[in-house]
Amino acid sequence: MKVRRKSNWYIYVITLIISFALLGFFVSSIWDSLFPTEKDADSAYSVNNADFRPSADIKMNFIVMLAEMKAGVPDYYMLASYTPRSESVVFVPLPENTRVSYKGNVGSLYEMYSNLGAEAVAGAVTETLGFECSDYIKFDRLSFIDFVDLTGEVYVNIPADIKESRIETFLESEIIEVDGEEQEVTKTVKKKVEDIIFPAGAQYFDGETLYSYITYDFGKGVDYTLAVQGAAAMNMLNRNFRDLSSTELQSYAEKIINSTETGFMFSDYVEYQPVLQYTTENSINPCEYYIPYGETDGGYFMLNPNSVQTIKDRCGIVAEEEK
Repeated sequence: MKVRRKSNWYIYVITLIISFALLGFFVSSIWDSLFPTEKDADSAYSVNNADFRPSADIKMNFIVMLAEMKAGVPDYYMLASYTPRSESVVFVPLPENTRVSYKGNVGSLYEMYSNLGAEAVAGAVTETLGFECSDYIKFDRLSFIDFVDLTGEVYVNIPADIKESRIETFLESEIIEVDGEEQEVTKTVKKKVEDIIFPAGAQYFDGETLYSYITYDFGKGVDYTLAVQGAAAMNMLNRNFRDLSSTELQSYAEKIINSTETGFMFSDYVEYQPVLQYTTENSINPCEYYIPYGETDGGYFMLNPNSVQTIKDRCGIVAEEEK
C-alpha cells in the first residue's frame, strides 16, 4: 500500500522568506557603505559640540593667494588666521610688494613666489611676522569663482557709484548761415562718457562679479584696495559660513584641495573639522579684517613693527613669556 507523504510546502516558503531577508540586509549594508546618506555623512567627521571647546594652542594660519591664471604668479595675498581664544577669523590683506625674508632670501611676496614658490611665501610670512603660517592656498580666477559660487553670493556695501570714464567721438549736426542761406554741417566732437561699473548700495555678487570687484583698479591707493579685499573676505564668511553641516564643510574642503594649489590635505581637514564645525555653529559674524600700515622704501612695502605687533594681537598670538 502506498503511503502519501505530507507536503512540506510551508518549510520551503519560510526558507525562501528568510533567504530574501538575509539577502536584503546584505545588499542594504553594501549600499550604505558605498552611498552613505546625508545623515551618515554628517556624522562621519562630526563632533559633540556640547562638550567641545577649541584649545588655545590650536594654530590655523594660512596665506591665501589669488592669481589670474593657474600657472601665474599671484598678485593678491592675504593672511587668514583662526583665533581660538575668541573663536574668530582674522583676515590681513598684504600688498604684493610687502618686503619679506625667507632662509636668507629677501624680496617681495610676489618675488618670493616667482622665485621660490608657494611654500616659500608661507615661510616668508612666518619669518616676517614672527609666528607660524602653517599652510598656503592659491586660487586662480576660475577656482576662485567656482568656490564663491559653491559657498553662496557675497554681500558688498558700496558707498558710492564706481565709475569708469572714457573719451568717445560723436557726430553732431549744426545749422550755419552761408551767404545768407542756412546750411546743415556735421562735425566730430569728443566727449567724456562715464559708465557705472559697480553701483552704490548693497550688492550681492556672484563669483565672477566678486573677482572683478576685488581686482579692480579703483585708483584710490593701496589701502582702499586692501580694505575692499578684506571686507569681501569677511562678508563672505560671515554670511555663508553659519550652521554648516559636516557634509557642506567637507565639500568646501574638497573643493579647495582639488582645485587650488595648496599644501592642505584631507587629513588636515579631519584634524581641523571639529574647530570649524564648532565655530560655524556657535559664532555670529566671527570674521574681521585688519589693514596693516608701513612705509614704501625702494619699491617695497615695509611693515611697521607696531603694525606687526597689532597683527599678532589680532591673531591671538601670545608671547612665550605670557604663556
